[in-house]
Amino acid sequence: MAAACFFPFLLLLLPAAATAPARRPLFREYIGAEGQNVTFADVPVHPGVDFHFILAFAIDYAADPANASAPPRPTDGRFLAYWDEANLTPAAVAAAKRGGGGCGNNVRVALSLGGDTVRGANATFRASSVDAWVANAVVSLTDILTTYGLDGVDVDYEHFGERETPEVFAECVGRLVRALRALGVISFASIAPFANPDVQAHYGELWRRYGREFEYVNFQFYAYAANTTVPQLLGYYDEQSRRYAGGGGKVLLGFGTDPASGGLGPGKGFFRACRALRRQGRLHGVFVWAADNSAADGFRYERVAQRFLAGALPGFT
Repeated sequence: MAAACFFPFLLLLLPAAATAPARRPLFREYIGAEGQNVTFADVPVHPGVDFHFILAFAIDYAADPANASAPPRPTDGRFLAYWDEANLTPAAVAAAKRGGGGCGNNVRVALSLGGDTVRGANATFRASSVDAWVANAVVSLTDILTTYGLDGVDVDYEHFGERETPEVFAECVGRLVRALRALGVISFASIAPFANPDVQAHYGELWRRYGREFEYVNFQFYAYAANTTVPQLLGYYDEQSRRYAGGGGKVLLGFGTDPASGGLGPGKGFFRACRALRRQGRLHGVFVWAADNSAADGFRYERVAQRFLAGALPGFT
């Protein structure tokens, strides 16, 4: 049976317990980082999943006004949008959220903070102080989130300054997310660490102090070696699930369509690992890096992943 879009008058005929919609499986996709002119409308959205687009990236770096050819400089929490703003506009966000999956209620859109690089240089986390960075970040991100009508934030810093210890990072990001929730401008948050000692130290401290502020962990399993096997991926999943246990989030399984991605690819056993976790009741969702790369293949594996999650509901090709 296809996912239903209920009409208000039908709800009057249902008992109260039946009016709450069933929770759909979760699918998330990063978009906009590589300027490939990929739009929200290009990406297939299955009506049987909750679909999160994640705009990549908002970065607290800006161009040097005195030297346009110089790399951008850190701005101490004053964030700017670095995704494909020509295609991924506020109007496009609104249209995606209205029309997703045919029902118009299964698409939400978030932004991701940081990323690997900004204009070819490392997007290094820098903060003059916790208080200053948080104050600047709350103001600048509230403006971006409300302008674009976004729903959540993802944290994907991958490089850290010498003074930006795990404790400083944890307090900056944890206080930021807590403040954005209190202001009502986000309804969910996630982190996106990977298996690097420095990265894990910073996100581990954030999780220890503020883990309950995050619903999802987009662990970058595609950062492991390209010859990863199904048993190895399941072992990595167990390891990271233990590391990020005890907070508010669920570790999601992810794959990359970027040619540089490693890990266990979707054509090499990724879905066998998904089936194993689903049998155990431990598959909390799937995410993909990234739509920009997937467009060349017609979003082949996004379609496969969403059919898998939704139980191969009809009406989706």
